[in-house]
Parts: sequence; structure tokens; C-alpha cells
Amino acid sequence: MTLDANQILALAPDPASAKAGSQLAAAHHWSNLGKSSAALWGECQGSGKTPYRTQIDLNGPAFKCSCPSRKFPCKHGLGLYLLTASSPALFDTSAEPQWVSDWLNSRQARQEKKGDKAAAVSQDPAAVAAAAAQARKREEKREDKVGAGMRELQTWLHDLAREGLAAMRSRGQSLWDGIAARMADAQAAPLARRLRRAGNLLYQSNLRNADGLVANELASIYLLTEAWQRLDGLPPALQADVRALLGWTVSQDEVLRQPGVEGRWEVLAQTTFDDERLRVRATWLYGGGKEARWALLLQYAAGTQGFDLQLAPGTAFDGELCFYPSAWPLRAQVKRQENMRPLSAMAAPPSDLDSLLDTYAHALAAQPFLERHPVLLDGLVPDAADLAVLRDAGGRALALHPDFRHPWHLLALSGGHPLTVCGEWDGRTLLPLSVWHEGRLLNIDGDFV
Repeated sequence: MTLDANQILALAPDPASAKAGSQLAAAHHWSNLGKSSAALWGECQGSGKTPYRTQIDLNGPAFKCSCPSRKFPCKHGLGLYLLTASSPALFDTSAEPQWVSDWLNSRQARQEKKGDKAAAVSQDPAAVAAAAAQARKREEKREDKVGAGMRELQTWLHDLAREGLAAMRSRGQSLWDGIAARMADAQAAPLARRLRRAGNLLYQSNLRNADGLVANELASIYLLTEAWQRLDGLPPALQADVRALLGWTVSQDEVLRQPGVEGRWEVLAQTTFDDERLRVRATWLYGGGKEARWALLLQYAAGTQGFDLQLAPGTAFDGELCFYPSAWPLRAQVKRQENMRPLSAMAAPPSDLDSLLDTYAHALAAQPFLERHPVLLDGLVPDAADLAVLRDAGGRALALHPDFRHPWHLLALSGGHPLTVCGEWDGRTLLPLSVWHEGRLLNIDGDFV
């Protein structure tokens, strides 16, 4: 089943590619169009003599094009996919050309080779022992550096608590940049980023409650330094959370060796944002069969580079996900993905405010450093008198996250009627990411901008 135009454009690496792809979604740009049960293909005439060969693996979807673009998918891949959505009669069903079947076979071979390599490594005791010994040496050296950094940070936080935020404010942004730089030197880069953001919030924000937000962030950071000093006494899953928050990473191969969760997965929300020199795409999924659960897929790209895995909000696929170790597992990797199709109805059950607070309390009890929690809330109505809040069926207010920029869009979409909103809850505010409206999922990053 083909995705619709909005879902296809959601796969674009940036707005420029989406615009260029839309312009190529016309028959006169293409020749030798075709399709099979597994793929789409066509040739697009560019500025050179030889047309670009463009192909799409429908099981992904995954894209390949002979053009020199480093974006993924490129404008030709998007144009080809948009063309089949708008004019399917142009694509004759036929056998795949050699250049298409070779690509599909190579993709399958790479996937099998990757699985064989992971299995071989896990089954070779000598290789496992040698790798573990080397990793442990690196870990011990890094743990010493992080430990020294945590002790220095605690001293800094004690000084701040003694003097107070008002007194520290007069010392300027350089105070925060200095401690952030020392955390970077201690190989705790995520803490460095959090400290810089806290300083920016204190000095550059017009929020009335900026002091309170900074105080909450510093309290969370202090709790993290305490957890590091007691790391050996924590449960293994919570140890993994602490390490992740301080910058330790788990390789994708290691995650994919974990037992997977199979089932139908719904792509319910997606947002893309900049994190220093990287672009980050966060995608929220829900599914997994009888014991359905949330999953967060994080992808990273530099510059104009595209994201490896293409997932469009408002679709569903059959597949298998493997979760990162955590006391409250949310982040995952896709191990298998096939049969992507438009989402006609949500299996994810909407909740109300009381259920949200109960679930969030359980999550915090298991993982007290949780920064965001996925929610699907039913019956929310934008308050026309105060666009900074949504109200539930009982009239209770939910404050919108200060980063939310589309309250007027929500109000217009609602028209005073209840909405089902998918977003992130941080314990105090809701950041809407998508809206289920009249049998269709509207992703705020794409449909609202």
C-alpha cells in the first residue's frame, strides 16, 4: 500500500529536498517507470546526458539514486515516490531490471552478513573475552576522569546553593560556560550541554519562571552526581541509565543482540531538531503485540546527510524492535521493518490526565532521571482565553511546554472540540507533537509548518 503525499514528504531530510521532490513529481521528468511487489523504479533526466536511475525498496522504504546528491533520500527518490502516489497508472507491473534486482539482493545480503557477524562475535569466547578486557581498561580510565569531574561539579553546586541563584546571576554566563567546559574535559559531554542550556535559560530567556526551571534542572543534575557516587549499589538497569546520562553509549550491534519485541508498530509522532553540530530526529512508536509499549527511535545526521531509517508519521509497519538497557526502557533500535502502510486507526489507547499522572509516577519511581515521557491524551481542548494551556474534560489545565510554537494551529484545528494529542510530558508541561483528528494523524513538525 502506497503512502500519501504528506507521509512521503515527512521522509525528506530537509524542507528544500521536500520542495524539490514535489517539483519532480510530474510524468514529463521520468521515463522507464515500473513497479514490482518489492520495488519502484524510474529514470529522471537531469542536467547531464545520462538520466539518473532511481529506485525504492518498498519494504523500507529505502532509496537509492545514481545522482551525486549526498542527501538521503534525494529529491529524485521523493519525486518518484510522490509520482506513484498521485499517478499509480504510470507504473507498469513488470520484472525488475537488473540494476534494481542487484540492489535489492545486495541489501538483503548486507542484512544477512550483519546478522552473521553479530552471531559469530557472540559465539566466539576468545573474541568476547579479548574485547571485554580492552573495553574494561578504557572504562576504568574514563570512570576516573568522570569521578573527578563529578566531585568538582558537586562542589560547584554546593557553592551555588549557598550563594543562591540571584547572587550567581550577577557573575554572568562565563560562570556556567566554565563549569560546562570542565565537564567536557571530564568526558561527561551531556552534562556540559545541560549546564550550558541552564545558563542560557537563566540569562537569555524571557520566561517568567526561568529561575524555577533552572533550579529544577540543577536539582536533577545534583541527583545524578549522587547516583554516580553510589553507582555500584544501584540496580544494573538504573546503572545503565546513569551511564547514558553521562555520555556512555551502547553500540547498535550490542542493542540488536538483545531479545526483540515483535508486532505491529505505529509511527505516532516525529520531530527534528538541532543539537550543536548534529541534527536529531526523534520518532515515537507504539505497538509490539499483546504487551504493547512505547518506543523512542533517535537518529543523528551531520550537515545535509539524511537519516538512515525512513519512518513517516501516520504509518504502521510490521517489525521487531530491540530496546536499550534502562530501568524504564523507551529508546530502541529497529531490527526488522516491513510492510509499511498508512495508519487507518490507532491501536494505542488514549488516556486521561489522572492516568497520565499515575503512569508518570510509576516511571519516575523506576527511573528518577526521566526527562520526557510519551503520552496520548484524549479530550483536550485549547483554551481560547489562555493559549498557554490545554484543558481536559473536567476543565483542568495542562500547561504547554515553552518550546511549543503552534497554539493557534491547535485552536483552529479544534474549533472548540476535543482533540487527541500525542506528545511528551516532563512532569510539568506538555509538548504536543502530533494530533489525531478525523481519522488522520497530523504531525506538528510537518503538517503544521
